[in-house]
Amino acid sequence: MARLKNRKKTKRLELNYKEFKNKTFKALLLVIILWICYQFIINIVNQPIRYVSIESSFQQVKEAQIRGAISSEVQDGILGIDVPKLYERLKNMAWIDKISISRKWPDRLILEIHEHIPVARWGESSLLNNRGELFTEIRNPNLIPADLVYLNGPDYRSLDVAQKYFFLREKLIPLGINVTKINLSENGAWTIELFDGTSINFGKSDVEKKFDLFIDIAKNILSNEAESIESIDLRYDSGFAIRFKGEI
Repeated sequence: MARLKNRKKTKRLELNYKEFKNKTFKALLLVIILWICYQFIINIVNQPIRYVSIESSFQQVKEAQIRGAISSEVQDGILGIDVPKLYERLKNMAWIDKISISRKWPDRLILEIHEHIPVARWGESSLLNNRGELFTEIRNPNLIPADLVYLNGPDYRSLDVAQKYFFLREKLIPLGINVTKINLSENGAWTIELFDGTSINFGKSDVEKKFDLFIDIAKNILSNEAESIESIDLRYDSGFAIRFKGEI
């Protein structure tokens, strides 16, 4: 009786082992088939990139520079390309502001490149874009456009200085007055210079109020007597002082 039970138990173990082997084999076979199908589909879909279209105005950045920068990133096919890595590589290039990357199956990569728009020179060798952001350092100052306004101050205050410039430009251009320089010192004192050499000293207290006061002065005095004014001093708690050219 005991031998019969042992035989049945052994037989069940053998059957379970065979069943396990069959299931394992089928599962492994299914994985292999799926992997082969996946590779087959990938090889069909992931075509080599044959065309790279670059849409840009190409003012400062050359097309050859962009193609050179991405050449090593487009070797893995239309699906294999690492778009975030390609984006970072382009974003780190001087003058490039905004980038759009798209893929068009089967073999085309489309890049849309927008350059920074410089609106001001910052310090001796940097530029500010139209959002007031520092965006590049120019090693050769001769490459900086000569007609840009000159802004200066601590780098972390670049946006503040840019916003002051945008404010003044909006208010003064209709009056025929252009700002050529704005300086913010380390201790927070503001000075500006106009196109005719007139300097305006705002000091470092109540700056917002003094800028509004300066706009009133520009409308009522500068617009008529700009050529005769040498400087305007707004550092007083109330009022201001005007120095006329030729005064001792």
